Amino acid sequence: MSEGHGWGRPRVAVSSCLLGEPVRHNGGHSRARFLTDDLAPFVDWLPICPEMEIGLAAPRESLRLERSPDGPRLMTRRSRRDLTPAQTAACSPTR
Repeated sequence: MSEGHGWGRPRVAVSSCLLGEPVRHNGGHSRARFLTDDLAPFVDWLPICPEMEIGLAAPRESLRLERSPDGPRLMTRRSRRDLTPAQTAACSPTR
């Protein structure tokens, strides 16, 4: 894109851990250098951590998606807590 197009920089949603934020289940990050070093000068990031959005801390118990007759469920691995309702609510446009 050339200068003077009038569009401005695009806003791009990205997982916070990929930008180097220590929000992963183990308290670490998964920084993607392509995003932070190469692409960052051209976009405005909208960092999001879905787990932090529903009030989970870092570090935290790991999560996984599991199949169920009612569709996928977001479950904690050890304690078997179903976080699907909280995560669904956090994604709602009316929240």
